[in-house]
Amino acid sequence: MIASIQTRNQSITQTLQEFFARMLKTGAVDAVLVPSRISDSPHIKPCLITSADQMDGTVPLSPGFSVNAGPMVSRLTRARAGATIGVWLRPCEIRAFVELTKLRQGAREDVVIIGMDCPMALSRSDYDQWAARGNTADAVEKWIHSVYRNPVGPVDDWPVSRACQVCDTPYPVNADVSVMLMGGDLDREILLQADTQKGEKMLAALNLTDGQKPDPRETLLAELEKDRTEGFQAMDEEMLDQTGSIDSLNRFFSACINCYNCRSVCPVCYCKECVFNTDAVAYAPTQYLSWADKWGRVLLPNDTVFYHLTRLAHIGCTCVGCGQCTQACPSHIPVSDLFISVSRNARKAFDYVPGRDDAEPLPLSVFQESEFTDIVGMGNKEVT
Repeated sequence: MIASIQTRNQSITQTLQEFFARMLKTGAVDAVLVPSRISDSPHIKPCLITSADQMDGTVPLSPGFSVNAGPMVSRLTRARAGATIGVWLRPCEIRAFVELTKLRQGAREDVVIIGMDCPMALSRSDYDQWAARGNTADAVEKWIHSVYRNPVGPVDDWPVSRACQVCDTPYPVNADVSVMLMGGDLDREILLQADTQKGEKMLAALNLTDGQKPDPRETLLAELEKDRTEGFQAMDEEMLDQTGSIDSLNRFFSACINCYNCRSVCPVCYCKECVFNTDAVAYAPTQYLSWADKWGRVLLPNDTVFYHLTRLAHIGCTCVGCGQCTQACPSHIPVSDLFISVSRNARKAFDYVPGRDDAEPLPLSVFQESEFTDIVGMGNKEVT
C-alpha cells in the first residue's frame, strides 16, 4: 500500500508537521516522537508530543543529528504504556531500536515505526557553522531538496559526516511505514509505503490518497549504494593502516582521555553498569607501581585501548553506524570509522545485519554447529 500526501506551500517541513498533527487528531496514534528545536536554539532533540497544536517546533528532516533516538524509543517501550506512539526515525535509529528489543530493552507492540530516507547529517562542528549562517525554514528546505535530488557527494558544498558517507542502508528497513523521499517530486507530494499490517492500519485511518513508487528511486538508490561502497572500502583500508597493529592502535587512541562519551551516546551500549566503572579496574596503588617497575613506566589513565577493544567485542556485530561516538569525542578521534569498519567485516562473517529482522538472533547468542569449521577444527577430517 502506497499513499500520497500533497505538499503544502512547497514546504516539506510544514507538510510533515501537518501529517503528524493529523495522526494525533484522527486517533491513529496517541503520541508522536519527532525531532524538535529546543526553544530558539538551533539544536534538535527527540520530543514526545501528544498535542496536535505543538508541531511548529518540530524539524523532521535536518542535517542536525545530536542524539540517536533508538534508546529514547526503548525508554518508552520497556513496559506497556497503554498508548500507541508513532516514532519518526532515521534508518540507523530504527536499527538501534530493533537491536535493543532483542536485548529486551524495549518492544514494538505499542509503537508505529515511521522511517524515512535519511536526510544525512553534518558533523557537530559543521552543523554549528551551517546553523550560524541562518538556520531558517528556507535553509532546511534547501537542504532537504539538495539531499534527495542528488544524494551522492557533498550537500550544498557541505561534507556530510563520515558515518553517512559510508552508510550502506540510508533508507528504512524493518519500519511499519517508509517515507520515500528519494527520487520523488517533493514539491508536489510525499509518498508513504506501508510495510506491515500495523502500517497499513495507520495509513488507512488517515484516509490518504493513493500513490505510486517514484520511477527514479531505484536508480538513485543504486548510485548511492555504489558511492557508499566505494567510500567504505577507502575507509576500511585507512583503518587497517592506522590500527593494524598494537603500536598503531595505541597511536590511534593516544588522544583518548577515558571520558567514556562514546559509550554514553552509543545507542546499543545498553549495560546498566559498565565494567569500567566497577572495582574490576579500580587497581590498588601497589599494582600501578608493580607495572611501572616491570616496564619502566605506566601511562595514566590506563586501560584506554582495553576499554575500546572491550566495546568492540560487545557491539562488534550490532554497531548501527550512526557516528554518534565520533560526534561526542572531545579529542576528535574518528571512533566510528574504526567501529564501522570492524563491525561491517564481523557482520560478513556471521551473515548478520543489525536491525534487518526482529526474529534474527544476535550472533553471539547462538551457536551453529557448521560455523567457522576451519577455526575450530571441524573441517579437518582427521578430527573425531
